[in-house]
Parts: sequence; structure tokens; C-alpha cells
Amino acid sequence: MSSMVSITAEMVAAAEAEVTEAEKVRAEAEEALMESPNSTLKAQELAGSLKRVAQAKANVRELREAREQQITAERNVATREEREKAAAKEITAAGKALKGAREELEAAAVAAQAGLVALMEAAEVHDALVQQHAESLAEQGLGVDGDSGGAENFGGWTVRARGVEYRTAGSGSVLACVAHRVAEARLDYPSVMVGLLEFNMGRVVPEGREDGLFGKLPAPSRRVFPQSPRLRVGG
Repeated sequence: MSSMVSITAEMVAAAEAEVTEAEKVRAEAEEALMESPNSTLKAQELAGSLKRVAQAKANVRELREAREQQITAERNVATREEREKAAAKEITAAGKALKGAREELEAAAVAAQAGLVALMEAAEVHDALVQQHAESLAEQGLGVDGDSGGAENFGGWTVRARGVEYRTAGSGSVLACVAHRVAEARLDYPSVMVGLLEFNMGRVVPEGREDGLFGKLPAPSRRVFPQSPRLRVGG
């Protein structure tokens, strides 16, 4: 039956009445054939009545199933409406709280974007100055073999000014370094993101630099995760 058709109890009752009528006709046909067992016409009438009974019963079965499905669907809809009505206060509170949380998250994202842009701009200024002074000192015959001088090395530039060393960092490497520091402090272990930032993004590694860049930065606020339950061995 089409799901678009509303099945009423009257429709089911009418189909059941058709079954009763078809059974009556079948019984009459059987009786007539018993009286004339050699009659081809009576046999054909009985076969036709049996077919009508089977079809009528199939129609009733289909209507009943469709009616039951329709009633169940109507009950489910009513039940959901009742549940939503009962939870109306929480739904309202959730909408208000989540709207505020989303606004705070988006505001934090805007601030973080601005901070990261400022970080990369500062890295670009830093590197430009390192390169400028490295080139100037190198042109004056001062390499990095003494306390002061400049040179190009490994795709970057180095300056020594009275024993203090400065090296270009790369704004992308600086960004990856800061992102790694925050991710490592805030994400649960193990984290794919921390691994990618640590090994695949060319981040600045303070421990691997002789100029000490980022070596004394304060650690980001660390998130404390609950310890995993220990497995009990034996009894």
C-alpha cells in the first residue's frame, strides 16, 4: 500500500467483510461442486472463488500491516513531541549556552589568528635583519670564525655580534614551533597532530640551535588528563 494513503479502521473492516463474503461464495461453490462433481463449470467457479478468497485475505493482511505501521509512526511522532516539550527548558538553556560558547571560540580564533600573524611578521623582520647584517659583515671580510661576523649557511644566515649568535629561523618554522609547543601541552598523548608538527613541519628546535632562539620561552599552560586505569594482573 502507498505510504501516502491514510489507512483507516473502516478500510480494514471493509476488507475483512470482503473476505467474509468471498468465503461465503467459496462455500457455496464447494457445495455446488459436491452436488455435481463432474461439472466443469462448477469446478471453474470453485477455482475462481478460491482465488478471490486468497486475494481478499492478502488485501486484508496488507491493510492491517500498513495500518499498524501508520499507528506506530503516529505514536512515535507524538512521543517525540512530548519529550521535546518536557525538555523545553534544557533545550533553551543549551541554545543559549552554546551560542555564547561559539561566540567565545570564534573570538579566540580571531585573536589567535592576529597573534600568529604578528608572530610570523616578527620572524620575517628578525630574519631580514639577520640577513642584512650577515651580508654586510661578510662583505667587510668578517666571517663567523671569530666573535663577530656574518655568513650564509644551510639556506640561512648567521650573525655573531661580540660572541652572541643570531640565525634566521623562517616564519613557517617559527609558526610550526609555537603550534607544536601548544599542541604538545594541550592534546592528549599520543596525538597525530603533535607528531606531525614535531617531525614533519620543519619547526624551530631550540635544542638544536646554537643561537638559543626560543630556548627560554615559558611553557604553555598544560592540560592535565586523567590517568588511564591500570590493568590488574592476576586475581
